[in-house]
Amino acid sequence: MDALKRKVFTLVTLTVLMVLMPTVRAFCPSLCTCESDRYLRTSCFNASLEVVPIQLNPDVRYINLTANQITNVHFTLAFYYQLESLDLSHNRIDSLGSKNFESQEKLLVLNVSHNVLQSLLKDSFRGLKRLELLRLNDNQLEQIHPTAFQALGSLRRLELSNNRLISFEPGVLKPIVSLETLLLDNNQLLEVPYESNLEHLRNLRHLDLAGNLIEFIANDSFGTLHELRTLRLAGNVLMELDLSAFSGLSALQLIDMADNNLTTVPTVQLSKLYNLTTLTLSGNSFVRLPAVAFQNLFQLRELHLDRLDRLEHIDTRSFIDNTYLQVLTLDDNPSFSTLPVRLFQGNPHLIDISMRRNALLTLDAVQFPLDRLQRLKLAGNPLVCNCTIRWLWRLVTGTPVDDGDDDPDGVAFLGRSLPDHSTNITTVLLIDKDEIGCDLNEDGLVTRRTLRNMSESDINCPAHLVTVLSVLLSLILLSLGAGGAIVYRRKSRERQKILQERKNVHERIVPQKVDKLELERYLAQQVLSNDYRELRPACDLPVRYDLKYPDQTGHLQLQHQHPDAEGDSDHYENIDYLQHQRVLGAVVSGGSQSITTNPFHQQPPSHGSYPMYHQHQSHHHHNHHHQHHQQPAQPSMPAMTMQHPHKYPPHQQHGGPPGGNTNTLPAPPGQRSLNNYSPNFFIYVLYSHFILLLLIL
Repeated sequence: MDALKRKVFTLVTLTVLMVLMPTVRAFCPSLCTCESDRYLRTSCFNASLEVVPIQLNPDVRYINLTANQITNVHFTLAFYYQLESLDLSHNRIDSLGSKNFESQEKLLVLNVSHNVLQSLLKDSFRGLKRLELLRLNDNQLEQIHPTAFQALGSLRRLELSNNRLISFEPGVLKPIVSLETLLLDNNQLLEVPYESNLEHLRNLRHLDLAGNLIEFIANDSFGTLHELRTLRLAGNVLMELDLSAFSGLSALQLIDMADNNLTTVPTVQLSKLYNLTTLTLSGNSFVRLPAVAFQNLFQLRELHLDRLDRLEHIDTRSFIDNTYLQVLTLDDNPSFSTLPVRLFQGNPHLIDISMRRNALLTLDAVQFPLDRLQRLKLAGNPLVCNCTIRWLWRLVTGTPVDDGDDDPDGVAFLGRSLPDHSTNITTVLLIDKDEIGCDLNEDGLVTRRTLRNMSESDINCPAHLVTVLSVLLSLILLSLGAGGAIVYRRKSRERQKILQERKNVHERIVPQKVDKLELERYLAQQVLSNDYRELRPACDLPVRYDLKYPDQTGHLQLQHQHPDAEGDSDHYENIDYLQHQRVLGAVVSGGSQSITTNPFHQQPPSHGSYPMYHQHQSHHHHNHHHQHHQQPAQPSMPAMTMQHPHKYPPHQQHGGPPGGNTNTLPAPPGQRSLNNYSPNFFIYVLYSHFILLLLIL
């Protein structure tokens, strides 16, 4: 209290002296610099002042009181009506009080940063109608009165970084409608202060919310900020974004969401930012970049994807929509080991690529647009010293390519004039040649070598025996595959031909003319009696005519009784013929027990009962009958008439008599020939043997 009284007494005394002695000249304190030019500047930097000096020229315009011991500004600025800039940074001011700036209506810049302010009271900046820049960063602000900024209608930039703000009371930012830049980074904000605050800042162009505790961005959190150009959200704890989180930011050009907890690229949320030119997503938890990860960002120029510790895969089409991309950084991604070959095929304007300190083992010249690149940084990757990086060695060492030699690496044009330009334009590629190295394996010992200090022989790939054998085996396998395909195609054609022939086989199985009336009678009786049996074409199935009469004695007796009977039956039989067979079967079974009584395996009818059939087979009957008299007797077996060979069990498939009959039943499965196997079987066997040999090598 006594100190305040002394300050008031001093102020009153100085006022009286100035009124009574108007001719007294202003003086400059010690350790201060006072300029008497038309700008009237005074600088008291680190002058160990405890209060704002009041003996300066009243017309002074610029006062710099940085790095002193000033604790307040009470009643010390009322004399300086012409003041335009006041710097009070790096002092010990704990409060600005109220109405201490009423006389500074011309003040444009006020810097109170790096002090110990804890709150802003009502009317703290009253009178600063023309103030454009207010710096309050690096204090200890926790609370701001709703009317603290009431008089700052012309304020364009407000810096509140590095304070302890948790939230804003409604209406705190509402009076500063002309604000263009708002810095709120490194506070403790839990959400975007949109309602009743940011929604009134329709002229805002730059917003910094980095380094806070924001976890979630809801829909329309920036809905009225149509003029916003820059949005920084880095260093928060963002885990989720609503689909319309960035709705309304039609003019946004830069967004920084680095060092958050995002696990997937917010493709849908970013796709509405049509004018975005710079995007930073470093320091997140992406595992992969999907196809068209940055959809609709056609104006994107710079993309930063650094420090993605979990990134393992990048799709070949990830940057396909970013046709104007110029700068791409992919640094410090320890899990990223494979670079897609055609990753940059849709980026014709790409000129700057940085892929330092990743896990890349090999790199190919075709992976980069070397014909238009201006900067390429690849240091810090565990590259293997072999011929796959020979192109990179040439770039680092500057080894030229002779005009007569081939240029397999595509780097011969570097440092040469482009022939399609009239002026002498030279392609220059800046590369971190002093840092790029590779791991060289020498007798089991891996050493790190710098490409610039290596010779071409150190990076050649030797022709190992395994490599040669692998190539030869690959060629053999390809040849076998081609041959197998040709064989398979031929077999398929033959099989199709056989199937086509079988489709019309019913047109060829009728050996003679059949009476129409007799055939209709036979079919009608078959329908009535439901007596069906399967008939096979004679041309497809083997028939053993010599097994029809298993008992030769009974057969000879039947031949004497019916000399004109046919020796073998035909598979076109009518009902009369079948009934006649049954009668004969009954007669024969009475005389000899060895003759089979199956009605379908009996002897054919006499000449009188089947005249047409007898006329057709007469010649064949005599020849066949003569052969039967020359054959020895065989064991009793069931007679057959045109039955399918596979219907008989294996114990009935015996060989015929040695009389020369060539018709045989199918062989058992153990006796199949190689023709029964598919060509795919042989191809499979050959492939398996060669693969086994390759694995052994």
